[in-house]
Amino acid sequence: MKLQNLSFEKHFVRGFFYWGFIVHRFRCVLLWAPFFVTAFLACGFYWLKEQTTIDPQFVFSPEDAIWRYERGVISEHWPLDEKKFWPGMSYEYNGYVDVIAAGRPNPDFGYPNMLLKRYVEELDRINQYIVHNLTVTVELNDRNYTVGFSDLCMTYNWRCYENDHVFMLKPKSTWGRFDAQIAEFAEDIINTELKVTYPIGWRGTEPIYFGAFVGAPHIKDDEGHFDYVKAVRLTYNVRAGNVDVFSYQWRKKLTKFLTDKVNPASELLQFGLFHNESLPEGLQDVADTLTPKFAIMSFLLFVFCVGCSLVVLPFEDSFCIDWVRSKPILGLAGIVCPLLAVVSGWGIVLWNGVLYNAIVNVSPFIVTCIGIDDAFLMTAAWHRTNPEQSPAKRLAETLAEAAVAISITSITDMLTFGIGCMTSLPGVRLFCLYTFWGVTFTYIYQITYFAALMAYCGEMEDKGIHSLFWTDTKEPGEYKTYWRRFWFSGSKCRYKDRMESSKQLTDLNNVEDTMKETVKDTKKGHKSKFMAIMSSFGTSMASDDHHMETHYSKETFVNYIFRNVYAPFLLTKKTKVYVFIAYLIYIGVAVYGVSEIREGLNPKNLVRSSFYLSDFYELIDQTFWLEGLQVQVVVNNPPNLFDESDRHEFHRLVSSFEDTENTMNHNATMIFWDAYEKHLEEDFTDHKISKPNSTEEYYIRMRDWLLTAGGRNLWEVNMQWASDNESDPINYYNLKAFRFQVGLRNYRTPTQHTEGCRLIRSIARSWSKYNVTTFHEYYPFADQYLELKPALIRNCILAVLCMGIVAFLMIPHVGGVLVIVAAIISIDIGVIGYMTIWGVNLESVSMITIIMSIGFSVDLSAHISYAYVIAKGDNHTKAITALETLGWPVFLGAFSTVMGIMILAFVDAYIVQLFFKTVFLVISFSLLHGIVFLPIFMTVVMPGKKVDGQGQ
Repeated sequence: MKLQNLSFEKHFVRGFFYWGFIVHRFRCVLLWAPFFVTAFLACGFYWLKEQTTIDPQFVFSPEDAIWRYERGVISEHWPLDEKKFWPGMSYEYNGYVDVIAAGRPNPDFGYPNMLLKRYVEELDRINQYIVHNLTVTVELNDRNYTVGFSDLCMTYNWRCYENDHVFMLKPKSTWGRFDAQIAEFAEDIINTELKVTYPIGWRGTEPIYFGAFVGAPHIKDDEGHFDYVKAVRLTYNVRAGNVDVFSYQWRKKLTKFLTDKVNPASELLQFGLFHNESLPEGLQDVADTLTPKFAIMSFLLFVFCVGCSLVVLPFEDSFCIDWVRSKPILGLAGIVCPLLAVVSGWGIVLWNGVLYNAIVNVSPFIVTCIGIDDAFLMTAAWHRTNPEQSPAKRLAETLAEAAVAISITSITDMLTFGIGCMTSLPGVRLFCLYTFWGVTFTYIYQITYFAALMAYCGEMEDKGIHSLFWTDTKEPGEYKTYWRRFWFSGSKCRYKDRMESSKQLTDLNNVEDTMKETVKDTKKGHKSKFMAIMSSFGTSMASDDHHMETHYSKETFVNYIFRNVYAPFLLTKKTKVYVFIAYLIYIGVAVYGVSEIREGLNPKNLVRSSFYLSDFYELIDQTFWLEGLQVQVVVNNPPNLFDESDRHEFHRLVSSFEDTENTMNHNATMIFWDAYEKHLEEDFTDHKISKPNSTEEYYIRMRDWLLTAGGRNLWEVNMQWASDNESDPINYYNLKAFRFQVGLRNYRTPTQHTEGCRLIRSIARSWSKYNVTTFHEYYPFADQYLELKPALIRNCILAVLCMGIVAFLMIPHVGGVLVIVAAIISIDIGVIGYMTIWGVNLESVSMITIIMSIGFSVDLSAHISYAYVIAKGDNHTKAITALETLGWPVFLGAFSTVMGIMILAFVDAYIVQLFFKTVFLVISFSLLHGIVFLPIFMTVVMPGKKVDGQGQ
């Protein structure tokens, strides 16, 4: 079924035909204008540093994610107080440094026991050095000062948190040597009052959560005593505000001290370190490694493009280069064009105040590959034109033939990335926005700058000028030496021949009459005011161009291979059967992969393996992610804890969070209520003090208890009273909100992060009458994982619909449109399925490439489908013509893209290699469909009768 009445294809062809004459006439302006536009837009880079965002929670988490509300609840109830700071209780605080220390592993036995005397004493030495001796020199009021941890630390009641648990982990024999008079008494205190147990230990009546301090312990009894730990966790918290600059310098020095590979802090221990700048620094480190890789890629693609632009000229038993028909300048332009587009695209985005993040640094690789694909299509179209025609007519024919191909490529890619801009994931949106404008400017510069340079190259070819040395050339037989023949041979000058053979040249000043002939030659009887206006701006066509064949009839070696070797072999019945079986295997494996899809990006994969943060993630993955982390549970509408029924309900609430697939037992729950109830029971048993008889008395005694309780500091930062003013007793004794902490386990993989988040939130929702809110620092990543699959499905469906509409408007046959839509779906299923099998999870970066795969799959499939539709003859002939016409440029475009991104495979960063894997799958499957599956499929499902195409 033909769609010629609805398709815009013929209008594109006609419009680009006239545009070719305009480009030829104004080639000087169109050649240099993109450089001036790029220079102007490049001023947007002035704001690059100002608009750079390094917050991974913003980049990798949805803007409307639930965790933002959940963290806001905690911040509202317990705002940051530098004088009442408790580690792990504030989440809008950026001055922390988390350190995980472990012994250097033995190749045969793994990590040593950190409880051994030499390891724990070495850790204590390192900790004491950091707390007391690690300093930075700062300048203030023209004087230098030495600033250390004690000057910068966050405090609780003016006391720094100095990792006292390290001392408690040391053998008790080393805790101190006491005088004989107090030795027995001190030993009794040590043995009875200090309990080093897991997950909660005790210092008198003060609970200490060892689950956050020791990793992967070996528990030796029911009380929780342990005799082995794999790692020990330290934390250093420094202030922001007026001393933020000094704190930053101190954190940087601490980072260098613990991560120095040349002069390590310890020969016994290794350290993993994390602070608020670590992940942004790691992402920037990945981005910095891409800059030299991009330069290498550009050089390789330049060599490839120049090599592909050379035309071989057979001579006797050898060959030489036809330096007249070769276009090395266009090979260079094929690289320059997308580079200009990248600068222009990024510039206009930055001009408009859009944020920048290192994740978009992969965008230039994609834009460059897309631009080179279009360059190959235009160059191939030029070589198919008749060299006997004038350069203006050849350029018009080139643009007319390449119009639909490059328009489909660019418009579909723009739509694809435009749809990606509508996602709620800021990282995906930023990447798609920068790439969208890069692709847009690539299209614009392709039909202006590249086409104008092609006009100049056409003039050089027409006059027989050497394309590299800009000198006259001779035919090979006129040179006596091989090297001169190889470097200076070229086709004859056709300009003189055409001028001599032409008996009646067109009057160049009579533009209107000339272009009427052009219109007549292109479309009999067509009358278009718009086209007539366009005609008036273009270069006039030589009169003898009307009587020449528009296309070059001489068969090249590549044409011969596709027409006489590859296509006939592919279209045999036996080959079709084998290809059909291969496709069933392909789609079957892909569907299996889709069914096994995994979501989420492990944070350790965000940085290079050589970056110091990878050591932290490696250690925490084997220790605290297994067990020990804590989730915050906030009760915003507390029950009446004096009321028996409310107490029972609250006990059920606490129990519902405990002992699940992702949470630990009650012995890992830190809650003030247990301590207070125990206090009331001890008062009643030991001191015969009756229990509270009313709600008022219950809360009055609770506030009094907080003044003397062993864990009062911890309990105070977990409770919010309506007022701290004793003169207002109603509010002073009104417990407005409180929180408790539940131990986590099985929190290693992104899937466990997601499932744990979903489980804990569902439990919280089941207690709506208490308005329960939960939060953990990995919730932002979990929300990303939860959003990925719905966003992917939503974007893919929308993108496929848009691609179908574009194909419907561009290709004059409903069968061709359906084939393209089917190819898109088939390629996307293949990409998602095989990337899963290749070990790639569904996360932000792979989602970007899956969205991108829709555009890429349209590109290659649409080229072959369009060539098939407009070709004439039976289905067998049409398939051969399609492969002969566009098989080679499609292959070159795909091969150049793979070659361009191949350099990414050598970057030791998971997210970059992930990008390489998915793009490699996209291009490979698109090429496989374009030159193998589709030609066979179209011969089967599309009509074999002749189709009146717009073949140029």
